[in-house]
Amino acid sequence: MGQPNGNGEKTLAGWREEIDALDTELLRLLNRRAAIAGEIAVIKVAKGLPAYDAKREEQVLERVLEKNAGPFDDESVRAIFRSIIHETRRLGMERMQLENQKL
Repeated sequence: MGQPNGNGEKTLAGWREEIDALDTELLRLLNRRAAIAGEIAVIKVAKGLPAYDAKREEQVLERVLEKNAGPFDDESVRAIFRSIIHETRRLGMERMQLENQKL
């Protein structure tokens, strides 16, 4: 992947091509995560559980921080994942409202 220059090194265009491919994969994974969260929302409605689970959020953050090998520092990873969790929870709450309307 990428376009090497005459020295066998990637060019700016080559690195950007790799970033574009990674962005596409990240988006696919984030959408898959959101879809799974939607399924969890259905289970939460059926069991009468709240949308927000602070303990679970903390577990997720602790787990990803343990796996962080950089170059992002822990505060950056925490901020990124808090944003992902926030947006996923928003979608889950929308799904829960739809499920509650079915009841």
